Amino acid sequence: MINRRNLIKSTTITAAALFSGCRRFTNQQRALSGLSAAFEGQFRFGTSIKNNTLQGNDTNLLTLIAKEFNAITANNAMKWEGLQPKLNEFNWQIADKFVDFGQQNNMQITGHVLVWHKQIPNYVFIKDDKIISKKLLLQRMEQHISNVMERYKKVTEWDVVNEAIVGGKWLESKWYKIIGPDYVKRAFQFARNANPSATLIYNDYGITNPKKQQAILGLLSKLNNSGVRVDGVGMQSHFSLEKNFPSTDMIEQTIETFARQGYQVFITELDVDVLPRAWKYVRQPPLQQLHINEISIREAKYLDPYPNGLPEKVSKELADRYASIFNVFSRQSDNISRVTVWGTLDTESWKHDWPILGRTNYPLLFDNKGNPKQAYFSVLGEGNN
Repeated sequence: MINRRNLIKSTTITAAALFSGCRRFTNQQRALSGLSAAFEGQFRFGTSIKNNTLQGNDTNLLTLIAKEFNAITANNAMKWEGLQPKLNEFNWQIADKFVDFGQQNNMQITGHVLVWHKQIPNYVFIKDDKIISKKLLLQRMEQHISNVMERYKKVTEWDVVNEAIVGGKWLESKWYKIIGPDYVKRAFQFARNANPSATLIYNDYGITNPKKQQAILGLLSKLNNSGVRVDGVGMQSHFSLEKNFPSTDMIEQTIETFARQGYQVFITELDVDVLPRAWKYVRQPPLQQLHINEISIREAKYLDPYPNGLPEKVSKELADRYASIFNVFSRQSDNISRVTVWGTLDTESWKHDWPILGRTNYPLLFDNKGNPKQAYFSVLGEGNN
């Protein structure tokens, strides 16, 4: 595993490689120090790590992560299907590598995620081909949470529940249908019992939307009034270049709203989509198959305009968008505990395949080869202002 002490000796990503292909940068000294150093004293700067990076011991990428960031989140390694693929059969291998890497590099490690309606085996809700009782499901939830948090006692920050609200209402997941709205409360209770000193976070997307924002505030208020403490709110920050949505005013207002209620704010899954929206094709076949029968070649080119690279003009727009976002984060740094980009290299991004498969996106700060993009340097320019 890479650690900061042998970083200079072991890295294959030299300063020359880091700057190759980039047309400008704000300060070479700060770039060589990394993103987390630029924002030291404001908030921790993190990234997510994918399973194949850990399994394949991708030295180049792990070196880059160790240099640039001081916080990490597991992309998939700590989700239910990864840790307990079969009832009472735990697979700790990848999550152990993830935690070991974070500890060796003195990073803040975030456990993601204890209770979610996705990436969870169906056995959790079934016994003898029938839906299980509320009592049994709560037992399974408690067992999973206590086992995971007991093994990773040194992980002191956890996304406990992910995406319980859709719009302004409860998402009718299997958790909700079997247990009812109390499932969120019980998840936080079990997590608090497992590690009383841990920072416990509720994580969700689209919370700049006022309706959803108020629903989440109502949920958290009920939990706190019942004696169940939630420490922080994770703002999944899947922003867009299209129409600069959400606006920086919406982002700032959301941070301030949760901070006023006493919650730590975590920017948990930051990326900036550069492609047109394609929601009407969600979960459809890949774009390359669709345009043969379903849509015109012209529309396909509109939906996937940059298959061979991002034009300079759009790279500049992306850099400006990131700069405006981090300008907000810097102003709100007293209210923000951590900013985490959802992946390090463009190749890692889930945005290639959502909401339609087969597109080429460029939503992150490093290109496919590990070179910093214009967006990287625009972010650096907002650090330590």
